[in-house]
Amino acid sequence: MSLGTYSFPAIKGHQGQHDYYLIQCPLRLVPRLFLFDEAEVPVSLRRARSVDPVRAAEITKYLGEEPEAYVLAPIIATIGSTITFEAAHGGEGVIGRVSIPITAQIILQDGQHRRVAIQQLLAKTPASGDDTIPVMLVPDENFTRSQRLYTVLNNGQTKNTRSQRVLHERSDLATLVQQLIDEVPLFQGRIELEKTTISNRSTALFTLSAVYQANEALLGIHKGDPVDIEHVDIAQQFWRELGEIIPEWQHVIAQTVAPAYLRQNYIHSHTVTLIALGKAGHALVRQHPADWPVRLQALAEIDWRRSNTKLWEGRAMLHGKMSKATDSIKLSASAIKQVLHVTLTSEEQELEKILSSK
Repeated sequence: MSLGTYSFPAIKGHQGQHDYYLIQCPLRLVPRLFLFDEAEVPVSLRRARSVDPVRAAEITKYLGEEPEAYVLAPIIATIGSTITFEAAHGGEGVIGRVSIPITAQIILQDGQHRRVAIQQLLAKTPASGDDTIPVMLVPDENFTRSQRLYTVLNNGQTKNTRSQRVLHERSDLATLVQQLIDEVPLFQGRIELEKTTISNRSTALFTLSAVYQANEALLGIHKGDPVDIEHVDIAQQFWRELGEIIPEWQHVIAQTVAPAYLRQNYIHSHTVTLIALGKAGHALVRQHPADWPVRLQALAEIDWRRSNTKLWEGRAMLHGKMSKATDSIKLSASAIKQVLHVTLTSEEQELEKILSSK
């Protein structure tokens, strides 16, 4: 190891249009070299990354029970800095040495549980630090491939939730949604990125899946459809406006009310209503393109409380419980449209007749 760099014997390989390098890394360097979800990792790569403590504990137990015979599978990591490869004996072969700057960010894409287990092993038996683990190093300047790579490598281990699939989806709509959750005050720091349900103690207000579906409805587009600058402007303005119009959302943005309180007591903090707002917003923008932001102000007068069963029972709620049924979304959107003085579709008019007859 020379000054300023780490140097490892390596084999150079090639997959697709990219080179990679296989090295043997001493276990003592694994916790130091390989990042996963630390603060140094770019925010866009930290999202939806997690370590299952049960799985990590299983590997730690295995290492403890088989200290003389354990086998650890290779780990895969991307590196954002340039790797210098020198072929052996000055030749042009695939065997040689790689040099990596000490300051380089090396981010695990597969092997997070092995890293945790190795760290715990070293705490108990420091001598194990001289053992080695194979590492596949993938150069990835600016980490442009890393997010997709993590999803591909981990997809087969556990079935991704809808929110996780959205997070790693490569589409214009998914990119827009990620931009919205970073920039719109209502969403900033209040989105559950992994799960499709929110626990009672969570500080999240919506799931990523809900925000995605709401914007599908708002813009009238789906996965694979192109997103233009007009779509971006409408989505940005629509959710920013609502964050300033709906009183309870103003409070949560100001951090004077906890998201958990809203979820327990109001219907506008649930998926069914967020999508319904998107559907109503789509109709509003289409029917009143010139002044839809002004007309949106009418939503400030709606009583969004779950206790307002006269309005929400049979729509957002069924028998007192929140509903995600398709008709519940449509009937909730219908109620919002009527407040906005937006024309209902024939299907919505029919659903209103059925509801009023009950």
